[in-house]
Amino acid sequence: MEPKKQSRKIKTRSPKNERLKQITTTAASLFYKNGYLKTSTREIAEACGISKGNLYHYIKSKDDLLDLFIETTTGSFDESNKEVLSELSFMSPTLLLKKTIRETLLIIDGIQDTILFWYQESKNMSREQLVKLFKQEMHIVNLFKIIIEEGCKKGEFTSSDPMVAAYNMLILCDAWAIKRWYFKKKYTLEGYIAHCQEIALNGVNAGAIRQSPPASVKSRIKNT
Repeated sequence: MEPKKQSRKIKTRSPKNERLKQITTTAASLFYKNGYLKTSTREIAEACGISKGNLYHYIKSKDDLLDLFIETTTGSFDESNKEVLSELSFMSPTLLLKKTIRETLLIIDGIQDTILFWYQESKNMSREQLVKLFKQEMHIVNLFKIIIEEGCKKGEFTSSDPMVAAYNMLILCDAWAIKRWYFKKKYTLEGYIAHCQEIALNGVNAGAIRQSPPASVKSRIKNT
């Protein structure tokens, strides 16, 4: 019987995990600038300041980096999602939606080249990798959807299709990376976060509701 394949864990800070983070960040940047097929493992190793042999201590092949991209970012989003879901029972959906947009954009800001790579080079990914990527995307979309549905139940939001609204919110967040050449001329990250929060709330018809929210919600919105 073959041993089960161990999934790579990189959540804790250690020399190896920090090196993996450097490799994935560097590789994503090179893939985006030069293309996946035109980028060699030698170029990745040189950009990381290590030998090609040392690079293979962390990955088996260039294709292995695609799985690594998904693993690293999925871990970041999963941690954020768990925290948000744990607060769903006691936090206002309005505040929770703002918090989720903020957390999502903070993660995206740190992996911009990876986001761009996915949009540009998905054609070079295997079906299995695309399925993993789709599942990761759906985790984020479903989180937005859950918050929107909860907001509708509590009378803070109205939405005829929470799933479409949730997808729009993810696309709005991804645009920070996809259209960064434009948005970074107009906004700081904090400014873009605030702008996206406003657009997202207006998208679920929360604008009119927020003019006269319950007192308990009103005081917390001020401090967000």
